Amino acid sequence: GNAMYHLLRADEFDAERARELGLVQEVVPAGTQRARARQVAAEICECAPIAVQEIKRAALVYLQQGERAAFDEVPRMRERTAGSEDAREGMMSFVERRDAVFKGR
Repeated sequence: GNAMYHLLRADEFDAERARELGLVQEVVPAGTQRARARQVAAEICECAPIAVQEIKRAALVYLQQGERAAFDEVPRMRERTAGSEDAREGMMSFVERRDAVFKGR
């Protein structure tokens, strides 16, 4: 992909070009990187932990074993997430128009 191509060529480019190439997702003003990284981490931490774990696992399976293997994991992922206490909490918080409080169960 793009990353390997540019790494092997030792290409140099600015942050905006890295974003255009898909090497980074976001460019922020100099000096604000740490604060933005913490903000993104906090947003992820607000999500249901089981769902985040399964998304990360699915991405890893895709990278290591390919698309078919990742699709084959969907039923197990659905079973682990859909029947969870966190799934129920997510639905209830939506209905009750409040922030969800996930417990990782």
